[in-house]
Amino acid sequence: MVTPRLIHWTLAATASTLLTAGVWAQTRPNPNAPAPTGEAGSPRFETTSTAIVVDVVVRDRKGALLTDLTADDFEIYEDRLKHALGSFSVANRGAGIAVSAKKRDGAVRLDTPGAPAPEAAPAPEASGVMALVFDRLTSDNRSLAQRAALAGIPMSGQLQDETAVFAIDLQVNLVQPFSRDAATVREGLQKVGGLSASQFQPRDRRIVELQERRLELGPELVSTVVATRGAPSNAGTQAIGSIEVELAQNRMESRMLEIFDNLERERQGFSTTNALLSVVASLQEIPGRKTIVFFSEGLAVPPGALAAFRSVVDTANRANVTIYTVDASGLRAESTIAEVRREMTATGTDRIVQNETGALPVGGAMLRVMERNEDMLRQDPHTGLGDLARDTGGFLVRDTNNLQSAFTRIDEDMRFHYVLTYAPMNQQFDGQFREIDVKVRRPGARVFARRGYFAVRSLSPMPILGYESVPLAALDRTPLPNAFPIRAGALSFPEVTRPGLTPLVVGVQTDALTYHVDQAEGTYSAEAVVVVRVRDTRGRTTYKTSQQYLLSGRLGELDAAKSGEILFYRQPELLPGVYSVEAMVFDAKSQRSSARISTVTVPSPESRHARVSSVVIVRRAETVKPGDRDAQNPLYVGDLLLYPDLGVPLRRRDDRELAFFFTAYGAPGTNTTGRLELLSQGRVVSSTPLALDRFDGDGRVPQLQRIPIDALPQGVYQLRVSIADRHGADSKTATFRIAG
Repeated sequence: MVTPRLIHWTLAATASTLLTAGVWAQTRPNPNAPAPTGEAGSPRFETTSTAIVVDVVVRDRKGALLTDLTADDFEIYEDRLKHALGSFSVANRGAGIAVSAKKRDGAVRLDTPGAPAPEAAPAPEASGVMALVFDRLTSDNRSLAQRAALAGIPMSGQLQDETAVFAIDLQVNLVQPFSRDAATVREGLQKVGGLSASQFQPRDRRIVELQERRLELGPELVSTVVATRGAPSNAGTQAIGSIEVELAQNRMESRMLEIFDNLERERQGFSTTNALLSVVASLQEIPGRKTIVFFSEGLAVPPGALAAFRSVVDTANRANVTIYTVDASGLRAESTIAEVRREMTATGTDRIVQNETGALPVGGAMLRVMERNEDMLRQDPHTGLGDLARDTGGFLVRDTNNLQSAFTRIDEDMRFHYVLTYAPMNQQFDGQFREIDVKVRRPGARVFARRGYFAVRSLSPMPILGYESVPLAALDRTPLPNAFPIRAGALSFPEVTRPGLTPLVVGVQTDALTYHVDQAEGTYSAEAVVVVRVRDTRGRTTYKTSQQYLLSGRLGELDAAKSGEILFYRQPELLPGVYSVEAMVFDAKSQRSSARISTVTVPSPESRHARVSSVVIVRRAETVKPGDRDAQNPLYVGDLLLYPDLGVPLRRRDDRELAFFFTAYGAPGTNTTGRLELLSQGRVVSSTPLALDRFDGDGRVPQLQRIPIDALPQGVYQLRVSIADRHGADSKTATFRIAG
């Protein structure tokens, strides 16, 4: 790393006029720009159209497919309001299923108002898509799942569905790409049997032992206290004290193990849900019905992973992906419900002991125990797997070592289902979840269909996380919201090895947020969501990123919380081109939001001439220890991490100097010249040359500089950095404002 040059620059002239242009980080959107539209590539779900498409499988009480239903047998509801059925068709790809599709008398189609609907004929036969996804499994359970999958794949020939094999570890691995060749798919399944997955720490048996011991000690303490009330004795007092000490030690050890258990399962939950999300999102562009068969020993969904889990469900629904979950543990020796029952019994015993003896802590401690029981109910493997399947229109296979019948049923669902459409009455794309409920007028009928969708106008190749839906919907409104001040910007650092490096920065003061105050509990809470969406010149989303910020604490800390700042930073690498960067900050408590739009240009890596990065006005710098530094962050200069100023006005009495930073790029040994200029109202008021003769091995030289501003009058100014060599020239400009 070349040591940056720290230069005190003396102004050759002084600006004397006031410029009223806006600051770059606060650029307002063009009110004349066309509203963004949805993207092609997701024919099964398009919220920008007038119709919502729902695939429906209907079975009787015994599990047999109902194949003779007509449009008159169906009712469809959105948010509990009955909607008129639009088009109706039967998807029948054969497989020995007897189909008797009847006419839909008196119905009309959405695309031809008033015209009679034709007979609901089977859709033309086409190949579907199936992804076989294996979670982290023990050796025995992996063998069970592998045998079940192999039993559904013939030894040779062509499959009717494109089939792929995935394996989840700390990341998702594509074991076998999509293929219709049976032998190829079987080869991929054979590889699954030889994989070794990272295993998370299993639930500590010691937790169970401590619970069982507490179940013994609680009643013993109560009986001893009751027995000694009438006739206190030293022996009785010692016995009570001994039990209380053991109970206290028991609770302390239990709490320690439970905290570790929660952290371990949250890590596992994020790992699995993120891997599933990537598989589901990869299927979005494929038309038609898609199926995922997910083999798992249980999907842990602790509170921290709930948002990611909901995103899997929503992305699957948007992409028309049905997920079937298989409990690969087969017949369990002990239901995990027994663990929940044991914990709840221990909680009840603790409450009895507290009431009878007053020996146990009250309030927060008991509340934590009850929260632990609620969390344990979510950790039951059948809960997470069941929710995932049910909410995407599939089903859970459980409590069986014979999985072949389940594959037969999954195959039937892919071969035959009904396709319904309807036009939503609510055309507001507000990002809220819209619940879908399909009902069938047939006694004993069981309906399998997706449960709803988030009303977001713009479709994206990237999945939408649950907390992103409302702010993304706000980004598609005209005019854009501007409820409170935020600052945002995109920077360009065309590194030789990363020419598309584009740091994104968003900042908001925490006093702009709405805080919920709970006087009874003595706490406060706030929630902010930052979303940044990058679009190319054709309006396509090329990058999306976000972060949810949960602020909470004691009331005595509220003033300190309001005096802080949220600073969001990401550094994607984009392809060459011009991009629109849309930044949104959403205040979840008040449902208010603010957005800023800016542009950034990523140069072509083939450019041979010298280049310069964005010019960054530096608000402050922080010394970072060597082990904590990010070598990939272009805002590190030596041991300093630079924080960009995102448009905050400068005041001469407080900011006597202006610090700024940029990086020049060129070939070592090449004669490269540079110039630094100060402009006001487009007129150069000061200029000085830059010496750029010390490029490092990567062809870069960072420049950290500062200039005095105490002599400048109020106004808006630009700093322009220009560099040139024999191949060409490049320049970048940064704007700052002096308020007084």
